Amino acid sequence: MENSETSYPNINQGIFFALIGTALFSIKPVFIKLAYQFGGDAVSIMALRAFSSVPIYIIMMFWLLRKTENRTNFKRYGLAASAVGILGYYLASYLDIAAMAYISAQLERLLIFLFPSFVVLISWIVLKQTPVKGTFKAIFLGYIGVALIVFHDMNNIGNNILLGSGLAVASAFIFACYLIMSKKLISQMGSQLFTCIGMGSAGIVILIQSQWQGINVITLDPQLIGLGIALGIFCTVLPSFFVAAAMQKLTPSQLSLTSNVGPAITAVFAITILSEPFTWFHAIGMVFVVYSVVSMKKRE
Repeated sequence: MENSETSYPNINQGIFFALIGTALFSIKPVFIKLAYQFGGDAVSIMALRAFSSVPIYIIMMFWLLRKTENRTNFKRYGLAASAVGILGYYLASYLDIAAMAYISAQLERLLIFLFPSFVVLISWIVLKQTPVKGTFKAIFLGYIGVALIVFHDMNNIGNNILLGSGLAVASAFIFACYLIMSKKLISQMGSQLFTCIGMGSAGIVILIQSQWQGINVITLDPQLIGLGIALGIFCTVLPSFFVAAAMQKLTPSQLSLTSNVGPAITAVFAITILSEPFTWFHAIGMVFVVYSVVSMKKRE
């Protein structure tokens, strides 16, 4: 009885943490679109995000390294975690932010949300894990949903939609590779230490790139700086730790289900703040994509 009584508060708390993390991650595209309006580009936006987030990850990492077990894991897996983190948090993020210069926040979120389809395909082709029945049908429905929105946006925004969509799809593919590669590392060293090393390493790389390209963040538009700091704190640091906390209290299936509200949250903020259109193309496309991802997760 004790186990069943204590499990419900843990599940409720885990769902609460996961929903906050998902909501904060989901408003990231809106902040990025606003940053572009104030003269930002992919590198300057990422640099501002890194300036405000890297110090927190480094402080958190040193706090975690007080434990002997974490110090041992850092020595054993730190380099691998750094490399995987740069792949997922630098390269995938760079492509994602670059895509936002050409596509709507709603389309970006749905394209990134299709990363489970790449996880399935990579697992099938590389890891020889045969997908269960119905998986390819789910993937097909998801891409039909995205195609509807791309078709609408091409007719209303322009042909650069294809370029932006391609960058976002590449980001989703690299993020899927990151997830597959990070799974074992997280089980070996814990999600918090892995997150600090991965995010910190990616942030340092973008700061080096920004210096190499001669970007001086102090001279940027004050509103752009404010948005960059907000991205670093509210759309990077806080959600990463909320999701890490949720991971300790929920099963992978419970955690994944909470992320399904992400595209709807993005759509609400994109419509109200950015005045993006929401047509029946968007509604049907979103339903197809969310149904596709839910179906794929149920079959894992």
